[in-house]
Amino acid sequence: MAANPGPAHSTSSAPFRLTDSETNPMCIYLVKNDSKGDKLLFRYPFHSFGGPVKVSFNDQKRSLHKDSGLVKTVRPHDLTIFTDDVISSLFAVKMELCDRKFELKVNNVRFVGHPMQLVTGGSDSGSEGGNKKPQSPSIIMINIVFALDAFARRQISNCYYDLSKVLGVALRHEEKRCAYLSSQIKDMLYIHDTMAMSTNECDLDSSVDNKHFISILENSSLAQDLKSVFEGVVTNGLIKLKVNDWVDVSFCLPHKVHHFYRDGQYFEPESINKCLKGLRPYHGLLLMADRKVLLDSLPQDSSPSIVRLINMYNPVKSLETLSADSDLTLAQVFNIAGHLIYWGDAIVIFPLSETNMYAIAPNVPTERNNEYAKKFEKKFPGQKLLDVMSEFSFPTSLQYKMCPIEDKSSGSTTIQILIWLLQHKILLQYHTYMYFMPSSKGLGYYNDESEFHDYNNKHPSEAPMTTYQTLSENWLQLSSGGYSSSMSSAEEMFHSLDEDEQIALMHIPASANPDDFRLLMRLLKQGYLSGEHHLEEIMYLENIRRSELLKLLDKFKDVLVTVEMEDPIISNFYSH
Repeated sequence: MAANPGPAHSTSSAPFRLTDSETNPMCIYLVKNDSKGDKLLFRYPFHSFGGPVKVSFNDQKRSLHKDSGLVKTVRPHDLTIFTDDVISSLFAVKMELCDRKFELKVNNVRFVGHPMQLVTGGSDSGSEGGNKKPQSPSIIMINIVFALDAFARRQISNCYYDLSKVLGVALRHEEKRCAYLSSQIKDMLYIHDTMAMSTNECDLDSSVDNKHFISILENSSLAQDLKSVFEGVVTNGLIKLKVNDWVDVSFCLPHKVHHFYRDGQYFEPESINKCLKGLRPYHGLLLMADRKVLLDSLPQDSSPSIVRLINMYNPVKSLETLSADSDLTLAQVFNIAGHLIYWGDAIVIFPLSETNMYAIAPNVPTERNNEYAKKFEKKFPGQKLLDVMSEFSFPTSLQYKMCPIEDKSSGSTTIQILIWLLQHKILLQYHTYMYFMPSSKGLGYYNDESEFHDYNNKHPSEAPMTTYQTLSENWLQLSSGGYSSSMSSAEEMFHSLDEDEQIALMHIPASANPDDFRLLMRLLKQGYLSGEHHLEEIMYLENIRRSELLKLLDKFKDVLVTVEMEDPIISNFYSH
């Protein structure tokens, strides 16, 4: 999803420290190669990384990985060994290697890019009145390269490779449209040449090289875009800019956008694919920002479907309801939802309901006056985050937190607090899963079949069915009363059980009720009682009310075991 860029190109030189040596790039380079030779046109940051860099305690833990020692500083990779000439010769690949993945490992640094071959100088867009002749076309290679930790995960390096490719495609488009790249390269080379001529050879040191790049940054919109790209991936993993004020370039690094509370745990982009594959119509969405803020961030040419869905959004609505309210097909809603989830603008939830159960998510910060506590108290004056969290130490139903006279809409204070906690992944929803456990070990009445018969002899009134013949006669009577098809299926399912399971079921009085027994066999046959489907999913797939399932659980509590667990689709976005 493309989004409007921020303010016009910024030339601020505020330093960015490496917060994570594995996920953040160390530098971004722009190299060209043509008939006049190769040249490193621009790099950012242009200061060396050879000296010690102060980092926070959490950054130390992430950077040191398996090291157990605690130190005050971390020495990052030294890029000063790579001179400009070395960089240009390394990255200026041959033309036959263009338009494919570029990857080079030197010492502990991995360089990733996507070199592209372009035809330049053939545009006549700069002519005035037809007096100027277009320049003869020439071939040039450009390569936008990111310097990464050599031990960065493959998924991370692939993201930077894709980003290099996206930027290259944008520059190729603008070069074809108005010779933008040729103009930018010409300006950069002019600054290089001018400053080289005005400086004595004895003064050509690293500080002079930095002056080259500082001047280029001040005068080149392309250099400013590359700086914005670097700062975007370091800060939040989002790239939103307009190349030459014309081409929208929007890119997302999932491992930066989706974060975990647990140090050293990184979000795998594959988790998004797992989430989208498991997305169901009964799931819902929770926007991570205010509706107006999200709408304002959309580009002017955004699809009306996205705008319509966001306008109709409500955390109490399922995707199926959103589809109907937005007049969109379910497939369209799923595609838009996937887009919002990937960009970190939304997460998957189960629609808010009084019956939902929530508990504190793993690894959330519990220190007093931590940054989230301060944000919470600013958002909800008079409320304490830790006090609210303590109410969800165990899975707790929302209905027990609602005041009887409180508005149940999404605008109530309790709901707003819940939404904030879910947006910050402090609470995790739990669902009820059912297991069919009819073995003698799980009943508690008896340990084997002989004990079962002893119990029946002592309590004949509590054993309505003790033989298969009694149950069969019951089925015959039900068949004559219009239950033939459903009870035949139930009987078939019953006979597929082993003897211990059949005996356990015959001991339960509710088995004599045809409706209850038929529903149990139906759920068992569909595979819903193996702990893989929560109540909300069964309710949707089988069109059953929650009250019916709860009554069934109560009547067959001797053979049905319930467990409270999270939905695996939603838990992909939480620490483990």
